[in-house]
Amino acid sequence: MIGDKSLCLALGMQLDVPVTEQQELLKNAGFDRFAFDREKRGTSELTEMLMKKAEKLNLDCEYIHAPFYGMDDIWHDESGELSEIMLRDLYATIDDCHGYGVRYAVFHAIIGMDNCTPTELGLQRLDDVVDYAVRKSVYLAFENTEGEMYLDAILSRYKDVGNVGFCFDSGHELCYNYGRDVLSKYCERLFVTHLNDNKGMTGDELTFYDDCHLLPFDGIADWEGIARRINKGNYNGTFSFEVISKGRPTRTDNEIYNHLSAQEYVNEAYRKAVQFVKLIESV
Repeated sequence: MIGDKSLCLALGMQLDVPVTEQQELLKNAGFDRFAFDREKRGTSELTEMLMKKAEKLNLDCEYIHAPFYGMDDIWHDESGELSEIMLRDLYATIDDCHGYGVRYAVFHAIIGMDNCTPTELGLQRLDDVVDYAVRKSVYLAFENTEGEMYLDAILSRYKDVGNVGFCFDSGHELCYNYGRDVLSKYCERLFVTHLNDNKGMTGDELTFYDDCHLLPFDGIADWEGIARRINKGNYNGTFSFEVISKGRPTRTDNEIYNHLSAQEYVNEAYRKAVQFVKLIESV
C-alpha cells in the first residue's frame, strides 16, 4: 500500500517458486493484496491453501481469475456439451469468491483470435451466471481480450446490473485491441485492473506472443495516458498488476529480468507499481 492506495500482484508470474512462497515475496516487497488464477477444472483446494496462507500474512485477496480455456464454447457450442464444462468452472469461481469473501471474479469475455460474432445463445448462458453472481454478492469483472465485440455485447446487456463491470488489461489493449482506447469507453465501470506492458502488435495479425506482460514502463504503453484515462472514471479501487518474468515462447522481451531473483523481480514490480500510483496522483 502507498498512501491510501492498495497494491495487488497476481500470483504465478512464471516464477520457479510455489505460489504460497510467492505470497511471502509479495508481502516482503510491500504489496498488501494478491490475486490468482483458479485451476482449469480444478477443485477449491488451491483457493483454501492460498487463503490460509494469506490470513497468516495479513494479505487480502483482490480477485480470483476464472479459467478461460473454453469461453468461446459459451458463445458457439450449440450442443451444450463443451459449454457446460466451462460453465462449471465459472460457477465454481463464483462459489470460491463467495465462500472466502472475495469481492471480484475476473472473467475473459472470449478466448481465441477469430473475430466471430457474439451470439444470443452465449448471452442467455451468461444471464444465468450473472444472476448467480448477484445472488452470491460477487462482482464479475469482464476483461478486454481479443474480440472486443464480445466484451461490448456483455457490458451492453448488463449495463444496469451493478455486479457486472470491466477489468482493464493495459497490455491487451496494446496488442489485442489494436491500440484502440477500450479503457475510456468503460472507465466508469472499472472494477479491476491488470496493469502490464508490452511492445504492441509486432506483426500484421493478432497473436498471444505479443502479450508478454512486461512490468509497467518496460514496453511502449503510454502510462501517463493510462493514468489520465483511469482518473477520468474516478476509479478509487486497488491497482492490480498482472506480469510475468519469462515471457512467451520464442520471444526475448522478458529476458531483461533474467538476472533477477524471484524476490528481486517482485521488488521491482512493487517499485514500478509505486511509480504508477505517483503518476496517477500527479496527472
